[in-house]
Amino acid sequence: MSQDQFAVSADNLLAQFEWLYVNDFHPVSLDDLLAAQKGKKVLPDKAVLLSFDDGYLSFYGIIHPLLRLYNYPAIFALVGSWLEVPEDGKVQYGNKNIDRENFLTWPQIKEMQDSGLIEFASHSYDLHKGIIANPQMNTQPAAITRKYSPATQEYETDDEYRARIHSDLARNSALLEKHIGKKPRIMVWPYGAYNQESKEIAAALGMETNLFLNEEKPNKLGKLQDINRYLMEANPDVSDFAYTMNRVHRPEPERMVHIDLDYVYDKNPDQQNRNLDLLLDRIKAFNISTVYLQAFADPDGDGDVDALYFPNRHLPMRADLFNRVAWQLRTRAGVKVYAWMPVLAFDLGEEAFERLGVKEYKDGIIRNTTASYRRLSPFNPEARKIINGIYADLGRYSNFYGILFHDDAYFTDFEDFGQSALTFYAKQGITATPAEMVSNPDLVGRLSEIKTDYLIAFTEELTNTIRTYAPDVLTARNMYALPILKPESEQWFAQNLEKFIAHYDTTAIMAMPYMEQAANPQKWLAELLRTVKNRIPPFDPENPAAPNLSKVLFELQATDWETGQPIKDSVLTSQMRFLLQNGINKIGYYPDNFHDNQPDLESVRSVFSLQTFPFRRK
Repeated sequence: MSQDQFAVSADNLLAQFEWLYVNDFHPVSLDDLLAAQKGKKVLPDKAVLLSFDDGYLSFYGIIHPLLRLYNYPAIFALVGSWLEVPEDGKVQYGNKNIDRENFLTWPQIKEMQDSGLIEFASHSYDLHKGIIANPQMNTQPAAITRKYSPATQEYETDDEYRARIHSDLARNSALLEKHIGKKPRIMVWPYGAYNQESKEIAAALGMETNLFLNEEKPNKLGKLQDINRYLMEANPDVSDFAYTMNRVHRPEPERMVHIDLDYVYDKNPDQQNRNLDLLLDRIKAFNISTVYLQAFADPDGDGDVDALYFPNRHLPMRADLFNRVAWQLRTRAGVKVYAWMPVLAFDLGEEAFERLGVKEYKDGIIRNTTASYRRLSPFNPEARKIINGIYADLGRYSNFYGILFHDDAYFTDFEDFGQSALTFYAKQGITATPAEMVSNPDLVGRLSEIKTDYLIAFTEELTNTIRTYAPDVLTARNMYALPILKPESEQWFAQNLEKFIAHYDTTAIMAMPYMEQAANPQKWLAELLRTVKNRIPPFDPENPAAPNLSKVLFELQATDWETGQPIKDSVLTSQMRFLLQNGINKIGYYPDNFHDNQPDLESVRSVFSLQTFPFRRK
């Protein structure tokens, strides 16, 4: 067990406990937290909650004696199926078969519980493993994955999923009650993987407190059903432990590559696998943090989505590919994957577009929009339901870190004038005719603000739909540069920089001078940077949650779509260097042509990789 990357040696654990004691940190129990929540007890300063997972024998031989020495309470999480393996058997732990003698016995567990310092939690009966998650046979955390059957070529249904999770958690609770006399009230999710459905099942079984692994999200006394933890890795010595306990969380640098999944897809499975291997090797070689990965199909490049790369109820599935590529990028290239998704531009056919599409008012008539994206109207209840259904299916069948809302989320000053939109405007007090709305400057400004807020609210609705399946998913949204450079043009897009910064974890500004046909691209980029910095304050460690410049990502242009030619590597790297030297620590580019090595890996990596300054903090 000493080679486990999450194990801590006895010497280092003793040093860590001593450091906590000397520096006036106070380990507390769940009972202490609940009493403080009810106002019956005051928590000490520097209160910490100690927890240990999996049920190794070291719980009894090393950890419990140290807890008794310091009188520290702790939570121990047990996997029932491992404890039921016969004495001379093997426990399947990840990819290893470990002797059963390395795990606790029930008499040892009962003895530790009787000490009064230990509360035993459920770590599931048999969910601490991966199960088949897609046709390509990738395995993903059992607690959140819709199991795929190669025999039937189908995913388990929602009812089958919920029944499987309920059966597992109920079995482990009954097992603990049988051996130690009480059911657990804490659920410690294997790998920190959970969703809203699994939480509700756990709560129905009496486990209303959940322990996760989201170290960036602060814990709140008023929300003890969700407790985030810091995962100790690589057996930290006392100096590393002290740094972890005292460090101020600052925004990490981010390097993003925006990937077309259309470049990976191929009708020939062997060629598709070769494409994926090429992409993975490239992203890994870059040593970056983030990939924005296309989850929809747009082979003709018109921007309208007529197929998706995941199972869904509304559009054809070009291939069940997104989940596989996202998971491979995460596990083999070590990056955070955002699902790049349209907000409105779903092509459901002419009849649906006529009925549900965005309407414009021009030349005295209301008609289907003639703008570049043929979008569904978010004001229309049926369209909203369809789009929410697509996002629900993305969350149900995929595993990813964040969601990127595409640049199709906009309204021109002549949109939207469908009946549902007009009804909404009337509820906001605007009952003028469409002709008056587009000709009266005051009404144009008021409508622009309404539409900006409405699109933000709709993307937040879609985020909540995703969070049913991925509760910690982060959000990013593309923003055009023109509404930043010329605030009066906000009316042409229904986009506002300050509001984006306030509502999304990342605002991905499309810093693309060639797309904007700038006469002097470098001067244009400098003006965009200067404008953003003038409007958005820098990061304030005293108020890290406030809108700030660290929430801005500059997305550069790697292809000149007017000429069809790639941007010179020297130009792209000079733009990256310019942004980094002027305090922008989140940069990316689109598109990446990994087939033709454009941009050139070696040329760009010298500036773009996280191996170069500024270093990624450990």
